[in-house]
Amino acid sequence: MLEGSTHDTELGRMMGRDAIRVSIGKMTEAEFHEKYHEAVVEEFGVDDRPTEPEGFDE
Repeated sequence: MLEGSTHDTELGRMMGRDAIRVSIGKMTEAEFHEKYHEAVVEEFGVDDRPTEPEGFDE
């Protein structure tokens, strides 16, 4: 299913795994955002995710 994607499927898998960790309280949204911000910008050219923590500064 992911073989035809033009985007980094490993990044998607890692983000999905950590999104589950956020949902069960093992990681904060701020930690998630910080962990993936640079990779998201590199992959998509922008990070427009609605999870940006208040006061986050690139």
